[in-house]
Amino acid sequence: MPFDLNIFDYDGVLVDSLDEVVDAGNAFCRSIGHQCIVSKHMVTTLQPMTYDQLARSIGLPPDRIEACSYFVFNRLQERGAATPLFPGVESLFRHLTTRNIVIISGNSRDVINAKLAAHALDRQVAAIVGAQEPGDKADKIRRACADFNVKPGATCMIGDSMSDIQYAKKAGVQSIAVTWGWQSRETLAGQQPDYIVESVSELAALLE
Repeated sequence: MPFDLNIFDYDGVLVDSLDEVVDAGNAFCRSIGHQCIVSKHMVTTLQPMTYDQLARSIGLPPDRIEACSYFVFNRLQERGAATPLFPGVESLFRHLTTRNIVIISGNSRDVINAKLAAHALDRQVAAIVGAQEPGDKADKIRRACADFNVKPGATCMIGDSMSDIQYAKKAGVQSIAVTWGWQSRETLAGQQPDYIVESVSELAALLE
């Protein structure tokens, strides 16, 4: 049966931002003269999938972690609405019958809202919870359930990373892993999500 509350991750589920994160990581390394090449493999195997963890994986000293995280975050803000939606996402949002659509992301709420507005999708989304909001993703999922008065069992979290699945389980909601994002099907399957979907059309069929 359809979920009463659909919670989406943003990067890797709705927008294709992997190349931008890789480019931002390499730009930071160049800016400080750090001899490291950030690759897609490096980014897609992060656990947890955060900018702080990216900085650690590049081998930066502790006093550079925060600077790198801010640098990558700000570079993605500069791209903003230019980051492309994955094919089919616009149609998915237009045709979902539920009005309880929430985006919970490590990205900026302003950037996400600008992207939605650029495609006239902002009215399709009931709430956006960005990086500046307090708590981890599980805390934010729980607050969304409370705000919309929806039980966790009638809520789904749609993500593309191991940490998305882990946070969904921690919050007691159903987890839907998508395979077109940052982490592979095999990696996601290892976390035993409730559902794995291979395409946006398959996701649409599940949600409806």
